[in-house]
Amino acid sequence: MICDEVKPLLNAWMDNEIGPIQRPEVQSHIETCAFCAADLDQLEKLRDAIRSEMPYYEAPPDLRRRVRNALRGAEYFDRDQRQAGWRAWDAWNAWGALAAGVAFCALAAVPFLLNARNQGQLLAEEFLSAHERAMIGRSVDVVSTDQHTVKPWFNGKLSFSPPVTDLASEGFPLEGGRVDYAGDHQVAALVYKRRLHRIDVFVRPFAGEKEPPAHFERNGYNEISWSRDNFLFTAVSDLNGAELATFAKLLQNP
Repeated sequence: MICDEVKPLLNAWMDNEIGPIQRPEVQSHIETCAFCAADLDQLEKLRDAIRSEMPYYEAPPDLRRRVRNALRGAEYFDRDQRQAGWRAWDAWNAWGALAAGVAFCALAAVPFLLNARNQGQLLAEEFLSAHERAMIGRSVDVVSTDQHTVKPWFNGKLSFSPPVTDLASEGFPLEGGRVDYAGDHQVAALVYKRRLHRIDVFVRPFAGEKEPPAHFERNGYNEISWSRDNFLFTAVSDLNGAELATFAKLLQNP
């Protein structure tokens, strides 16, 4: 199977809804494809984040008994009894409506919970995953140390023109750029170098939506994010935190 066939199945894979015939093929692809494995990892983290934030409500202990009794005797009720039965059924409907309302409110609250506590973290992990994918695969689409070559290369490939800064004189030479994805957004990835370390700077338009944390660290990688001139910048590298902070300041104040 190829990536385009597996990606639509990742949600079903997470929920164990893949049939026995197709499951070995999907599993084999995930085990050998770093891109799909990274996407699956992000989906699992999102699922775990939602589960950790969603409230859980239990029905009253005697609700099951009352419903069974109401249903068992419904066909034998006389007119008055039937009216009483309908009242019991109405009570069940009320409980059902309450449960549905609670579930709806909980689901409606999920985006807000994610916005408040998890969305920024998830976005930071998206940028880190994009950097890790590039390190083992396609890291540069246009190879050039000249900002006047890299910047116009993005024309027609993105709906925006990313700012490109030459920092070779500061010890961070430009290597080139590529088009990448982070979450649901297409981003420009500017590739810089510091000795043997590669730095990816992800750039996309910023309109005040949720930002990743200003500083993020995981698995030996450092990440620094900031906004400037209506763009969101995120620098990711295995470079030590102090040098990456120096690099980020140079881009913040070109």
